[in-house]
Amino acid sequence: MRALAILLLVLIGCGAAEKRPKRSQPDDDSGTPFGADASFEPVAFQVEVTGPDGARPIVLIPGLACPGEVWRETVEHLGDDYQAHVLTLAGFAGNDPIDEPLSKAVRRDLTRYIRSRKLDHPIIVGHSMGGFIAFWIASYHPDLVGPVIIVDASPALSGGLEEAKELRTNWRKASDEQFASQVRAKFGSMTHNAKRMRPVIDQIAKSDRKTIGDAIYEMIMTDLREQVKEIRAPVLIVAADGGLKGRIREQTKEIPNHEMVVIRGAAHFVMWDQPAQFFKVVDKFLEENPAR
Repeated sequence: MRALAILLLVLIGCGAAEKRPKRSQPDDDSGTPFGADASFEPVAFQVEVTGPDGARPIVLIPGLACPGEVWRETVEHLGDDYQAHVLTLAGFAGNDPIDEPLSKAVRRDLTRYIRSRKLDHPIIVGHSMGGFIAFWIASYHPDLVGPVIIVDASPALSGGLEEAKELRTNWRKASDEQFASQVRAKFGSMTHNAKRMRPVIDQIAKSDRKTIGDAIYEMIMTDLREQVKEIRAPVLIVAADGGLKGRIREQTKEIPNHEMVVIRGAAHFVMWDQPAQFFKVVDKFLEENPAR
């Protein structure tokens, strides 16, 4: 069980003080389940937009409990050729929680956000849990998104109902002391760049632990392996050089238009551990898949 817990944390990446959840918006804002007018404001995430109007849009989704700040270097590297929409999910890194399954809510709100802001086939980038969400939106709304970049994530996690329940309970019931110790030990081991992780751990510690437990439960119980066959956008999978790369390769092999690159010497936070290699791979992919 301990090994399974560590495996799940590595897969869904970058939790704690309880907060009262706010009520989400109705499932239908404008007559269709995923429609929204220009005034739409998401509840499943907050978003920071940088870059000039008219530049190619790119949406970046962080992992479990992580702030959008994990993408800082990536956004800086992309520069003014792109307009970056960087998400921080509800209940994570100090954001207020919501009272519904988080990954599903992000998929819904991000679909509405893209349409309400009239983003033309935006690039979707997701790390860990963010990669899981990227698989989900790209497969359910294949005509909405542009190229997809997945960083060390798979469309399905291991474990069944009982394991999912136990992990959910462990996160919800963790004491402050237990939580702090787990975060330092587990998240600190997900990168070789301890200096870069240090301030992020401080932000992870502001997360709502119920949201973390529920998010892990939701992902274990949501298997997207068959669904990802519906993705029509080009997909780049950038994997860490660890024991999970074979599993990721197996689960994504039937995505119609995809490539997978393993970055040697990188742990789970690939973009921090080997930034030069990461940016080289990403730049090549985006050059080969220009805006429509």
